[in-house]
Amino acid sequence: MITVVVGNIEKVGTDYIWWGNGADKRQINFDGDRETTKEDMAGSFREHVGKPAALPVDGPPFIAVDSLPGDFEGTAKWIPLAIPIASVEKR
Repeated sequence: MITVVVGNIEKVGTDYIWWGNGADKRQINFDGDRETTKEDMAGSFREHVGKPAALPVDGPPFIAVDSLPGDFEGTAKWIPLAIPIASVEKR
């Protein structure tokens, strides 16, 4: 099981998004692949501004915007997106 922290997508930039949870603010920089540019990947998050998203506490970076009810009351299972992330920076 991977522990995540949930915050909101605050802003979409040219090839990054800003995510925040109170004082914990991060910039997620996307990496392009053969099929999609990093700019298109960032742009796909425009409809998610102001909505919740989860990031892992440690381990390889990912972002999840969809969740299912967890096995225990008050928990959720977040579904990571298959989007290449170049880096996650505190801001």
